[in-house]
Amino acid sequence: MKIVLSCSILVFGACLKAGDPAPSSSSAAPLTLAQTVDAVLAHYPSLDAAQAAVDAARGRSLQSGAARLPQISVDGAYTYMSLRPYVSLGSAGTMYETVTNNYNAGLRVSQLLTDFGRTDALVALARTGELSARDAFEQARHQLGYETIQAFYGILLWRESVAVADDEIKALEEALRITESKLASGRATRFDVLTTQVRLSNARNARADRIAALEKQEALLRQLLGCEPGTPVLLAGEFAPPAGRPELSAAIAEGLQNRPEMRLAHDAETAAGLKLDAADRENRPVVTAQAVAGVENGMLPEMYANKGYVTAGLNVSVPVFTGRRIAGERVEARGEQRSARDRVSELARVITADVEDALTDLKNAQAHIASADTLVAQSQEALSLATLRYTNGVITNFELLDAQSNARAAELVRLQARYDCVLAGQAVARAAGRGPLQ
Repeated sequence: MKIVLSCSILVFGACLKAGDPAPSSSSAAPLTLAQTVDAVLAHYPSLDAAQAAVDAARGRSLQSGAARLPQISVDGAYTYMSLRPYVSLGSAGTMYETVTNNYNAGLRVSQLLTDFGRTDALVALARTGELSARDAFEQARHQLGYETIQAFYGILLWRESVAVADDEIKALEEALRITESKLASGRATRFDVLTTQVRLSNARNARADRIAALEKQEALLRQLLGCEPGTPVLLAGEFAPPAGRPELSAAIAEGLQNRPEMRLAHDAETAAGLKLDAADRENRPVVTAQAVAGVENGMLPEMYANKGYVTAGLNVSVPVFTGRRIAGERVEARGEQRSARDRVSELARVITADVEDALTDLKNAQAHIASADTLVAQSQEALSLATLRYTNGVITNFELLDAQSNARAAELVRLQARYDCVLAGQAVARAAGRGPLQ
């Protein structure tokens, strides 16, 4: 059942950026489900924020690896000295120990030789943080994509429901016209007219409720697409129930491997292990080589001459006492590691239950489609018989209206069943960790 909707709003790709002018409706093409999801995932702010977090994590990875590379700097200094210590040599003159204007410029190079794996552990920990940021981005992408799918199908459902309500109202208005005509000729009573009017009022109230639900879904989709209120939108789609159901064990295994939250939990477990490894290496020696080359004045015996110099050295730092900081880091890392393992265990149970529930809902929705098709066939047959009997004067107009209402109610039941089945299929895919529309 394919549905093209254009009665209320149109969605244009140009509304994805606030402030862009909307194209003319004559050039607009209806958005399919895939196009709608792609449009939302391309520009939604929370995804941009998640991508920024990935970039920030990548920056932290670069920072952590900087310690393994040479550190080069150019240093310069100028010193003015008004007080100059000196030694009087009598008639030979005076020997000053400093100059008034002292200059110094040099190139400094420092290289970490080894810290016995401490920097390597910190680099691995930072890269795990980058992986976690990517998994968090995928989790946000999945959530937003499935939210868009639900809003898209919600609009299809409520617009079809409004169309059914319109048909029912038209039928009741025609019935009211016939009843009022019969009342004028004395073939109907005032009670018949009032009863028809009550039915018509109830139908209009039901339509108003469906319009309100539709407007909420449209507002949600506009918000996801980044459109201004009242922006025209055009949708085209169909309720295509999934052909079958995956095996329970295969779906559970897929969910345990692919669900973004499970990957995040494993990332946290890995990060805790690397944090513990880094804490264990905190008290290891650090060996650094350093060299400086430059020019400086103020050195005896020619104090006013600029003289070049080179210095080089090897530094060794061995932590002796850190105030139990390292012990605290180990306790913290072990606690985080235990917490992450428990989180993985809990998620395994949650994912298993999610997959089971989703498959149960899908099975139930598929069964409802079969029964809804039977219900529609039966209600249509009953309507045909009621129409024939009404033509022959066997039943009243109200009995015919009942048959018509039952037929339309059956159509709504089938529409709801198809909607539920489509969403149940999407729920199975989400529980199994598949991306939107995979």
